[in-house]
Amino acid sequence: MRLGFAWRALGAVTLTSFVVGCGAKVVFDEDPGTGGSGGNGDGGQGGLSPVVTSSTSSTSSSTVTSTGVGGGGPNLVEEITLSEVIDQDVQYQIGPGTLGVTAIATTPNDAFAEVRVTSVRSPSGSTVVDGILPTNGYEWLWYGAIAAAAPQVGHPEAFPLAQGPWTFHVSATSPAEVSLWKRATVDGNFYGGVLDVNVFLPEGIISEDDVLDILAEAYTDWGGIELGEVRFFPLSDNYLAVDDDNVFQLLEETKIAPTRPALNIMATASIGGSFEGAAGFSLGIPGTPVVHGVNTSAVVWMVLGDDFFDPIILRHEGGHFGGLFHTSEYQAGLMDPLEDTPSCPDVLELYDQCPDYDYIMFPSGGSGASIFSQQESKVLQGGTVYRGVYAPGEPPMTPYGPEISGESEMPSDGLVPSDVVADAKQRAIARHLTRSTRGVATTHAGSWSSQISPSAAAHLAGIGCPSPGGASYFDELGALGALDAGTLAAIATDGAAPAYVRRRAALMIARLPNVPVDIIDDLERIARDHSEPSLARAGALGALGSLDPDRGTFAAIDLETDSDRLVRAIAVRSQ
Repeated sequence: MRLGFAWRALGAVTLTSFVVGCGAKVVFDEDPGTGGSGGNGDGGQGGLSPVVTSSTSSTSSSTVTSTGVGGGGPNLVEEITLSEVIDQDVQYQIGPGTLGVTAIATTPNDAFAEVRVTSVRSPSGSTVVDGILPTNGYEWLWYGAIAAAAPQVGHPEAFPLAQGPWTFHVSATSPAEVSLWKRATVDGNFYGGVLDVNVFLPEGIISEDDVLDILAEAYTDWGGIELGEVRFFPLSDNYLAVDDDNVFQLLEETKIAPTRPALNIMATASIGGSFEGAAGFSLGIPGTPVVHGVNTSAVVWMVLGDDFFDPIILRHEGGHFGGLFHTSEYQAGLMDPLEDTPSCPDVLELYDQCPDYDYIMFPSGGSGASIFSQQESKVLQGGTVYRGVYAPGEPPMTPYGPEISGESEMPSDGLVPSDVVADAKQRAIARHLTRSTRGVATTHAGSWSSQISPSAAAHLAGIGCPSPGGASYFDELGALGALDAGTLAAIATDGAAPAYVRRRAALMIARLPNVPVDIIDDLERIARDHSEPSLARAGALGALGSLDPDRGTFAAIDLETDSDRLVRAIAVRSQ
């Protein structure tokens, strides 16, 4: 999901009705010999088996899964840095071997200043990007940070990337710092790379071993890139539920990430507010994997506890973070800007019959086949999100930032660390091979899905990713029709249905007029029932507060000391 709501009319430190005050400037002290400089090393240790290390500092602790550190060439280099940019062109001369170039602009003195890339021009002077992307309405505009890349949009000079001057026009309401990053190999061919992941995790919502399984499945052959180092950082219970009120503070937590590039994943038990209905979202297309602690530094993942959908969420949202759009949008006629991805004339009508349903960037995450097109892969390969291989036979480049430190540590279950990761990858490969035949349809099996259309069932069980500037998740769900309060209540109270489906059904009820009292009674019962799953209870409590504010407040007061941490968090936020 890329957020589809507009905040540009708000004050510099306001977000809808909430006041936020976050943002950080992170300064990296780089070793001149680190981060991909030099191509004449001895090849390093890139062939090592993965190992797990742990480290603890005064501010955080982390567990690291490492694929080994090696020498690498100048695969990803920060070529241009400018400061005090308000409204100007930033140009870079692309030479042989370049896979891509990315412009990143940040406003260090005002984390909520508007900053945008208003145009991208190719070496011939042709306009590749001009304000708003006509295929889907996306605008390269955000608060405190923004990134734009080439290749990212279909154009004769983007695939392959033309040599010569590429120009990015940047404007900001506060002086911006702009950097241009070049991704290159010795001869312009892609030779692989690894995706390092930092997982920020509230205690107890999912085990680290389960996360490793999910990451291995999500990022095995991720556009030709493989999973690299994985670090775990603790998050406080303040982020068990993420919404407009705390999302920017959540992103600021990434400033402690020690190396770059890396994909930061912020795990949570609940996503609400303007984001409600989504199981994940990326704040940036692309994000800023080489700049941590800003408003484009991470993706957010609502942990579903579902071995089918959790990897799809992360593979899909990682795609946004790497620069990819939805192949089609729920709004008919909207699609990505690439030329080799199929698109669907009407997603809500055709859904699993859409020609792009097997693609991971389908708005619901698709069938589970998780396909990338060639151009989608080239967008990822040309971006800044991974540590790449500069020349055949070399290991991936070393990361920017301090080297990883810490001593080897056995996981709590006593398994050998390298076996943990190796086993996770083998399980991921085995599951991935069955994805195209299993499909999403089998995840909808059960009495709950038989009561509604296949499209509505797929939407209730999908990852929920609205189009840029388009309708909300629940508007799109409502557009599928035949979702009356009684039908949704039957799903919300069905103990055999997935908890996240029940949550969405309850929250959809809250958006309907004239809901019968007996259904409101059922929602309160679920919210107060300690035997019900956390997500079902949280959704019921949120719906209750919308349908009957007085009853919702009384229930929230009673539940603010509940034994369920998520229910407690929702109860406190509901008052």
